[in-house]
Amino acid sequence: MKQLIITGDDFGYSRTVSDAILHAHREGFLTNASLMPCGFDFDYAVALAKQTPSLSIGVHLCLLQGRAVLPHADIPALTDADGNFHNNPLTAGVRFFLVPGIQRQIELELRAQMAKFLATGLRPTHLNTHMHLHAHPVVFPIIAQLGREQGIRFLRVPRENLLSHLLIDRRFLASKLARGLFFWALCIGLDRKIWRAGLRAPDAIHGLLQSGHVDEMYLTRLLPQVGDGVTEIYFHPGADDDPILRRWQPDYNHAAETAALLSPRVKQLLHQLGIQLTGFEGAISSPEKASDASAGEAPR
Repeated sequence: MKQLIITGDDFGYSRTVSDAILHAHREGFLTNASLMPCGFDFDYAVALAKQTPSLSIGVHLCLLQGRAVLPHADIPALTDADGNFHNNPLTAGVRFFLVPGIQRQIELELRAQMAKFLATGLRPTHLNTHMHLHAHPVVFPIIAQLGREQGIRFLRVPRENLLSHLLIDRRFLASKLARGLFFWALCIGLDRKIWRAGLRAPDAIHGLLQSGHVDEMYLTRLLPQVGDGVTEIYFHPGADDDPILRRWQPDYNHAAETAALLSPRVKQLLHQLGIQLTGFEGAISSPEKASDASAGEAPR
């Protein structure tokens, strides 16, 4: 069985992101949204989510490219004086290793974000992080603990097969090579860590190497390659004239991703290929992958 989860990340980041995600769910084929507690339009997204119970909602925790929930005085190593997170993921990743006491500040902020999400009354079906920082060795134990505490089952492994991907789309080759190699190294052993934490990951994900450019052309080439099991494709829909997105994600083509999620051509192709759209709560994990990840160890 081919099950496909279509996720819109950054729900609540801005008004145009939230509107695009809702439109893609109602008129297109988006099944899930990852709600950002530190988003600039969080309350608006929460209201939309409560009006749309068919939209599966997860938690999208953030330590980059946004504004923290806690004040700067509580987490001075994570934010500037205005409460904004740092913008560069490589710099932030190094700081997470080197700055004394920063791990405690990370935990405080992520717990505050989770509490803000839970205060809405929404039930999270999955957990992930902005820029995939949960794959960072300092951040992962905190994320895993939060997932266990809330009974969240699914966590994304940010890794794609680089060679297979380049057969589909060779645009932005240099950045894809750098990103692919970086996350390949970062995710070594992550499947087993997720399994041992009592969590699960989709069998495959797409969107990492194509981030910001998951357009119709890419989807029509990708979907025939989707295999059996649970696959997640994640998107960043929105509007290209949004000032928040132009500041934090200037290289993304948000409008093209929104259009792809509404494409009749893609919708017809999904039907022709017999791909079943699902939410995380309806996904069935592959027994083969679970066996490989566990390597004889039971989840704890």
